[in-house]
Amino acid sequence: MASNLKSARQAIEAELAHAKQGAAYYATRVEALETALQQLDSVEAGTASSTRTANAQTGAGSLKKNGARTRRRIRAASTNGNGASLAAAKRSRKARSTTGTSRSDDSLFTGGDFWLSLVSEQPRSAVDIANAAIETLGISPDQKDKIQKLKQRVSPALAGLVSSHKINDSGSGRERRFFKSGQAGAH
Repeated sequence: MASNLKSARQAIEAELAHAKQGAAYYATRVEALETALQQLDSVEAGTASSTRTANAQTGAGSLKKNGARTRRRIRAASTNGNGASLAAAKRSRKARSTTGTSRSDDSLFTGGDFWLSLVSEQPRSAVDIANAAIETLGISPDQKDKIQKLKQRVSPALAGLVSSHKINDSGSGRERRFFKSGQAGAH
């Protein structure tokens, strides 16, 4: 009995130590993220140059005084946690948004009742529904990237319709068929 209590105590102490380490980690992470937000705000406000000058003047003394912990916080504040610069991430997002296609000319619009309109009372496989979608959207066989994108949307769309009870399914795997509920013999 005493050994069980001792091992339970050790397990609880180990868990407590682990939780304290986690709390300390998240406290420093919160501080680093808040610093990163302040830096972004200062860059957006145009005060980045004056902030950098002030940091350069006081930075050397504070780095020596606070040591490696401060250097880690500064490095963590300027990165996304994986070592990538926050500024670089922001630039790449902006570049993607300006060079990417807009949704208004997206010929692969499959929202609304698009997938529901392709399902009939006659059971059809996901492949048949995908082929009907390709035909409906008028995608030519040489547009392989669009076909691939569309085929990637089929399964989640049909699963969503089944889970929302808008359509029914029967079978599994390659034998799975989808149909509207007008047919007898639901799953």
